[in-house]
Order: sequence, then C-alpha cells, then structure tokens
Amino acid sequence: MPVVQANEIEIYYEEHGSGEPLLLIMGWGGNAATWGLQLEGLAERYRVIAFDNRGAGRTKAPDGPYTIPQMAADTAGLLNVLEVPRAHVFGISMGGMVAQELALGYPDLVGALILGCTSPGGSEAAGKDRLQEDIKALGATNGTDMAEPEWFSAFLKRLWTEEALTKSESQLQDFVLSLIRFPPSTRGLHWQIDAVSAHDAYDRLPLIGQPTLVITGGEDSLIDPGNSDILAERIPGAELRVFPGLKHAFHLEQPDQVNSVIIDFIGRAGASINEIAAEAAS
Repeated sequence: MPVVQANEIEIYYEEHGSGEPLLLIMGWGGNAATWGLQLEGLAERYRVIAFDNRGAGRTKAPDGPYTIPQMAADTAGLLNVLEVPRAHVFGISMGGMVAQELALGYPDLVGALILGCTSPGGSEAAGKDRLQEDIKALGATNGTDMAEPEWFSAFLKRLWTEEALTKSESQLQDFVLSLIRFPPSTRGLHWQIDAVSAHDAYDRLPLIGQPTLVITGGEDSLIDPGNSDILAERIPGAELRVFPGLKHAFHLEQPDQVNSVIIDFIGRAGASINEIAAEAAS
C-alpha cells in the first residue's frame, strides 16, 4: 500500500497514467477510490495522483480539529515527497476548499486550478446558513447514524439525481463501494466538518493567479451553485462551467463530459502558462 510521511502524518496515495501531473483532492469523507470512472478517463492523459485526506480512507486520522490550511499543507507535503514540482489541481467540494488554500499558500506547486462544486466559505458564501445547518446536523451524528440506510439514502439524494439513483448506474455503485471498502473514521469525519465550517478564502480569492476553471452541477443541493458564481467572479480570469440538471456528484454522474471540459481547459491553460514562462525568460 503506497503510503508516505508528509506534514507529520501517513498519507495514502495512488498514481495512475503518465504525462503532466494532475492532483485530485477529494471531498468530505471520500477517498482516492471515490473518483471512480473519472480517474480512469483522466489517467489516459495525465499522471494522476489521488490520495486520502487526513481522517478519511487509508490515511491516518490524527487528533483534531482539522483546518483547511492544515489539509493544504498535507497536500503540499505529499507533492514534495513525490518530487512533483508543480501539478494541475482538481478539488471537489471540501477538496475544492483545500485546492483554494493550496493555490494561495503554495502557488508554485499549482499549474491549472479546477474547483468543483465548492465554496469560498465565510459570511459572503451563497447558501451559508443552509450549509451551516447541514454542518451542524452532520456534527450531531455518529458513525452508527451514518451507517443507517435511511441516513445514507437521504445523503445520496443530496449528491445524485433521481435518474441515477433509480437506474443505480455503475458510477453510483462504484461511489458507494468506495465508501464501504475504505470508510472514514468517525472522528475524522467530524474533524473534517470543523475544517469546512471554518473555511473562508473570500477576501483572498483575487490573489489566486493560476488559470482557474470553476465547475458545478446546476442543481447542487449541498453546496449552493451560487458559490461557483462567486468564485468565478472573484478569481481573476476564471472560467465558469455549469452542468444543468446535475447535483453535487455531477463529476461522477457524467465523468466523460466533465473530463472533456477539464482536459480542454488544462490544454489551454498549459499553453498560457508556457507563454508566460517564455516571456519571463526572454
């Protein structure tokens, strides 16, 4: 099992494919396997690095509470141990919050930045009251509650469309299986919740200098899609792409379509980065 020591914890990671490095940062409670078919498609073009955040899957769950900057330091530490000087970064949900902090705190490590169904946090976030209510409700649960069929079914309905749930598509089955095979620890889940609750990058977003793509499902009921509008407006030059009719797991429900958008963006962003580097060297 590939594990490295980074930022004073043991972090599980996987590598797939070859080419330019593309780092995937998963959301609350998820793990490297949760990327499913999307990982396979991206690995056809890139050296994809996926890992389990602290408190989830096969990575250690040290004492908390956790913070998003701390998890960004974990991520930077992983890249440094793997001797990756710079990677394109795709973060989903909580992982998108970590990606924001990585771009702000470790700008040289980040090439193209993709932020999926995530939030800038803080008082200016869209749907902040609803999100804080959800966070409070999640914080009141325990591992037993989360394992109950009723709780898990309700949670899935926040992530997936009714069509995907009815058909029980392979992407959904892979997602559920990944959580069953590599479940997060109860304490890890709660400490990740603390990190999400305290996240606030709103005022610092204009400092992000990387080419940025913001993507979301138009019907996301977990992270208000309005947050993607905010991110795209405040990050200089950011592009916005909304997938109509999809929810929080939009990237897993339509992996081919989302991958196509990501691959196109990285291609264009990479050309832009190279032009800037050439100008600086001349």
